[in-house]
Amino acid sequence: MKNNFFFLYLLAGFLTCLFFCKVDFSLPLLFFTLSADENPPNVIMFQDNPLLAQLKQQIHDSKERVEGTVKGSDKAYGFLECDKKSYFIAPPAMKKVMHGDKISATIEKQGDKEQAEPEALIEPMLTRFIAKVRFNKDKKLQVLVDHPNINQPIGAAQSKAVKEELQEGDWVVATLKTHPLRDDRFFYAQITQFICHANDELAPWWVTLARHEQPREPVQGQDHYEMQDQETRENLTALHFVTIDAETTQDMDDALYIEPITSNGEQTGWQLVVAIADPTAYIAPHSQIEKDAKQRCFTNYLPGFNIPMLPRELSDELCSLKPNEIRPALVCYIQTDLAGNITAPSRFVLAEVQSKAKLAYNNVSDYLEGKDNAWQPENLETAQQIHWLHQFTLTRTQWRKTHALLFKEKPDYSFVLAENGKVQEIKAEYRRIANQIVEEAMIIANICAAQFLHENLQCGIFNTHSGFDKKFLENAHHFLLANLANEENKAELQSRYALENLATLNGYCQMRHDIEPIEGDYLEFRLRRFLTFAEFKAELAPHFGLGLNGYATWTSPIRKYSDMVNHRLIKAHLAGRDFAKPEESVLARLQEARRQNRLVERDIADWLYCRYLADKVAEKPEFDAEVQDVTRGGLRVMLLENGASMFIPASTLHDNKEEVVINPDEIAFYVKDQRLYKIGDPIRVQLTEVRETTRSIVGTVVK
Repeated sequence: MKNNFFFLYLLAGFLTCLFFCKVDFSLPLLFFTLSADENPPNVIMFQDNPLLAQLKQQIHDSKERVEGTVKGSDKAYGFLECDKKSYFIAPPAMKKVMHGDKISATIEKQGDKEQAEPEALIEPMLTRFIAKVRFNKDKKLQVLVDHPNINQPIGAAQSKAVKEELQEGDWVVATLKTHPLRDDRFFYAQITQFICHANDELAPWWVTLARHEQPREPVQGQDHYEMQDQETRENLTALHFVTIDAETTQDMDDALYIEPITSNGEQTGWQLVVAIADPTAYIAPHSQIEKDAKQRCFTNYLPGFNIPMLPRELSDELCSLKPNEIRPALVCYIQTDLAGNITAPSRFVLAEVQSKAKLAYNNVSDYLEGKDNAWQPENLETAQQIHWLHQFTLTRTQWRKTHALLFKEKPDYSFVLAENGKVQEIKAEYRRIANQIVEEAMIIANICAAQFLHENLQCGIFNTHSGFDKKFLENAHHFLLANLANEENKAELQSRYALENLATLNGYCQMRHDIEPIEGDYLEFRLRRFLTFAEFKAELAPHFGLGLNGYATWTSPIRKYSDMVNHRLIKAHLAGRDFAKPEESVLARLQEARRQNRLVERDIADWLYCRYLADKVAEKPEFDAEVQDVTRGGLRVMLLENGASMFIPASTLHDNKEEVVINPDEIAFYVKDQRLYKIGDPIRVQLTEVRETTRSIVGTVVK
């Protein structure tokens, strides 16, 4: 009996030691067991004792476990962000994890304090990543991850595929090979690709393209090209087609011709003839060029240059609708009345066309606006085409304003670059009348293509948008009533903005027409949070964003793979050939490629904005801006002068963070009960800091 009591006494002491002294089980522990005949205790290793091994497992299993994402800080410690709670990660434990890692952890409790002890890796933050080369004091190779929240250097090795002699600051692609929670080792990476040297002025382009795994070069071309189409083409070279593009454009894929329709000596409408370059005439369906275009999906338009989807000898030469050159084209005849209504089924034909003039947006706009010393057309035929196209554009713009939706006028921002890539100037460019001429012609042509594909083939690649996301439809309904309804119109708007009505194209368009006259961007920005994303579909579906029943682009086959597919479908119908419905994999790739291209364009622009504004910080310039987002961290604003995105820290807006309240419904910044800022607000800001390493621009609000 005494032995049993003694055993329990020792066990209690052992448990106390476990809980309060944090015994390390990896060390050999000694434990005494007493025999029933009171012989001297036998000394055995702890891990050989099944009772205490079981006890160890029970204690381990009894600990609270959580899964979450590691959030680093600018200090040595970090946090584990779980669904509803955040746990402290001590500096020693942070050495086992990386910001962004998804991990499981045990929760250690010390009084009222809880902290996470990383246990297992669920998903690493780093797999393939962009980094800068670094050499430590012992000249050992390391990499610094290009991420604002990851600052610890990682040991690295150079793969045999990388032949360059790496220097401090060079940009590379690396892959993480070992992780402390996965391999019971330290962080270690392998450099798999050299991007560019540290002093390369084009680093923003090359690094960003590498980050998003986008190619630098055009698709590889062929030694020569032969016409693939065997069908006879109509000779339309007598028509006075003109192209209107930027002055530097080489890949001209659309040309326009227009003439009045008359009856009994009076004009009754318009006949617009849209000629589109036909690269599929030279590209075999199963060729390598086709496969590469199918992977890229789009020409990448970047500040300073583009990376074409097709070989340049096709996009800029053989297929481009250059002036006075005969080119194969897919042509659409479109008829409208004087109010802009389409009055007859569109007619598609294969043809040969010849552009008579290469016109520039700004020149045509200056001419139509009657500016002093403006550019003048070379001949009367070109002048006549410009004036007729202008009249047609005004008609179609009014038609879309009434029957569909117009784009809200916002400037496009363009970088003016020196030869070495340095930003000399940033221009805010608004759509002028010549831009609108081309825009209206392309929109009506794409409306006709959608109708043609649907009626004749029941398939194609359609650009669609379904309006409000179903899960946010009720939110949109309540928001509209809260912001537009009053005692006089409340009953009417309850019906107009009923859920079943907002879910229809007509109901959505009516709502947009209601808010269009309201000054400011608040309603626009707020409603945008309730919308779905645009999608590519293989069947006809509405495009709520344009206010149209159907929309299928075919007007840029040099630049968009979806347009190439629609060309092949239209041409198959004209020739009576078999055709196949576009595969879901093609639609998915188009969606992903569009997303990637937008990210590439945004990331390069952010970098260039930093370079442009960095040397202006000392001057503390002020800008007019518009609030784009509101979070507890602060405001995200856009500078109206140049389009740059600036962050305003919350600490500069109010000095007591406990009094700050973020209203997620309004997307507004409150101090106590007073609303200071909301999304869409115009404000005046001052530039205070530029951090090129993180591509961030910081400022304060001018009081």
